[in-house]
Amino acid sequence: MGRVRTWLVHNRERLAVWVVVIALLVVAGLLLYFGTPFHGSDASVQSVQNDDRIDLQRVDGGYVMQPAGGGSTTGLVFYPGARVHPDAYLASLSPLVTDAEVTVVIVKVPLNLAVVDQNAASDVIGSHGVEQWYVGGHSLGGAMACRYAGANRERVAGVVLLGSYCDRSIAGTDLRVLSVTGDADTVLDRSAYERNRANLPADATVVELSGVNHTQFGSYTGQRGDRPSGTSYELAHRRLANVTVPWFEKGSESAPGPDHGVSRETDSHSIVSPASANTIRLRTP
Repeated sequence: MGRVRTWLVHNRERLAVWVVVIALLVVAGLLLYFGTPFHGSDASVQSVQNDDRIDLQRVDGGYVMQPAGGGSTTGLVFYPGARVHPDAYLASLSPLVTDAEVTVVIVKVPLNLAVVDQNAASDVIGSHGVEQWYVGGHSLGGAMACRYAGANRERVAGVVLLGSYCDRSIAGTDLRVLSVTGDADTVLDRSAYERNRANLPADATVVELSGVNHTQFGSYTGQRGDRPSGTSYELAHRRLANVTVPWFEKGSESAPGPDHGVSRETDSHSIVSPASANTIRLRTP
């Protein structure tokens, strides 16, 4: 021990330098890792850019999609999943714009981690002429959107969760909630998802899509742990739109006014209890 102590005393400056170097390398590696996100495919981005029904704008590193010609009174602020670029969700969320006349704002968060800026929606809500705002997100982004909604109930009408879950309870609120998962998703922590089902309001709409994996809520590939679903991205997005578009249309029809309250008139076939084992499974395009 004496020799070790002596060596440490004589080499403490050298050790300090190495500790700093190692720490800097670790930080640089983390910044590089989280700063290199998964992008949407070129074809998916191009399909939205070429759609004359959509007014697409790049804002603060994210995207704003509005119906061409304006007139949208409902909006969705969408938080990307961890290490996923906003452009990965352009194609999957575009039917909300073209078919439900929803303004969709996909935010860019620091280090591509929504947990770093869970209040990103605050910079959007109140803009773009939208009267009724929802927040939502994919994977980690969905959990952060849920946290935002729980802390800002007076500002939002509801929450949209894609391949995600609420890790904080909003069960006692009047928020409208749509939770969509894919039965081929091998990234979503199923045990955590089931444990947190009770965090949703009793009348939340919970849907499971057949043949959809984690990345197919967007248009990217390469996420570790995600397995091929056997379904094309185009078909997966149609199945998603078959759920999200009617849900938003229903919310627009029942919106009572500027206080952002939400009607509780529901369809018995589309509403299930978070505590129930019964989940809607859609098996057709």
